[in-house]
Amino acid sequence: MIYPGVHTLASANLRWRGITNALVACCGNQTVACGKPGCTVCDDPSTYGSWDGTHPTEAVYKVIADGVLHGPHASPLPLAKTCPTS
Repeated sequence: MIYPGVHTLASANLRWRGITNALVACCGNQTVACGKPGCTVCDDPSTYGSWDGTHPTEAVYKVIADGVLHGPHASPLPLAKTCPTS
């Protein structure tokens, strides 16, 4: 299987998936790291590509999982086609 990098996904147009802030961290900023006193958190993590500048949000993991299960992020076939349900 071929798994896409988060930055590859972020460079794609993810707006159609509702991710409007693909390259902006939801938690923390350049001066206060996520988890530190005084850090801020976005109102809607589902619209962000990165949780803390390093880790993807659940929304990005959903895009990756969908791509692995249904294409195009799996090779030679999407996982859903190689593991049919009974």
